[in-house]
Amino acid sequence: MQAVTDPEARAGVLLAHLSDPHLPLAGRVPLRAVLNKRALGLLSWRLSRHRRHRPAILAALVADMQAHEPDLIAVTGDLTNLGLEAEYRAARDWLDRLGDARRVMVIPGNHDALVAGAWPRGAGLWQPYWQGDAGTGTADVAAAFPTLRRRGPLALIGVSSAVPSVPGLAVGEVGEAQIARLGAVLRRTRAEGLFRLVMIHHPPLAGTVSRRKHLRDHAQFRALLEREGAEMVLHGHSHRSHHRTLATRDGDAPVIGVPSASSMHHEPAACNLCRIAPGDAGWQVTLSARRLTAEGGVEAGPHTAITIARGHAA
Repeated sequence: MQAVTDPEARAGVLLAHLSDPHLPLAGRVPLRAVLNKRALGLLSWRLSRHRRHRPAILAALVADMQAHEPDLIAVTGDLTNLGLEAEYRAARDWLDRLGDARRVMVIPGNHDALVAGAWPRGAGLWQPYWQGDAGTGTADVAAAFPTLRRRGPLALIGVSSAVPSVPGLAVGEVGEAQIARLGAVLRRTRAEGLFRLVMIHHPPLAGTVSRRKHLRDHAQFRALLEREGAEMVLHGHSHRSHHRTLATRDGDAPVIGVPSASSMHHEPAACNLCRIAPGDAGWQVTLSARRLTAEGGVEAGPHTAITIARGHAA
């Protein structure tokens, strides 16, 4: 099917959100590469995760998603397991098959930054898929975020919470400098009357995941969103579906998480189709889940209609 590449060509924008595909390890893992936290990750993969995260599950879900011809695709991290260069290359091949980089936007997750240096070394391979419309503007990957893409009435804002952590933890952190830059982006896109859609791997609201997996500076990040406003936040990380709400200066913003796109563990693999269209003094959002069945098919999940009233809407 021919995908619609111009979001303004029909009423509203159809965005597909998937996360945590955890693409399979390919080939032999060099011993020198796992003399660190990766050793535990590799053991986990060999013992159980390779049975949970299966390529056939991901392929079925992506095929169903593509049949709906989304205008935009948001991938909220954890494409890899150990953050190895070979995994980054395999993930780039997968992204190339997923869609044109102009309509596919990715952010990193904690597995993509499993050890120090993994994300900075691998980021260049995915750059067309995470950079903003203006490019990076810097050779420092950490300073390149948040990234901003304008697509019709949407401002897609990519935030990186990918930081290495000690064994046993899967925490994330946005950092003071990125939070400050994000504030400026939110203010600018609000003045433009855009629907500000923030993408982050770790859930920004306390209590969504355990402390072992949480966003370390969630209080500062949440305070910024409350102060500057946003229309929607998308996240992954928990491998479960979430629909929570954050009160901001401009009104409530839904905070939406999806399960892993390649696993039936915890919850069936799923993605969300989100249609965002202009409404009276704001936007109308319809959120439709697509879930894999035990038989390998894909079925419709919960369907939610949301009115997001905003005085600054263009």
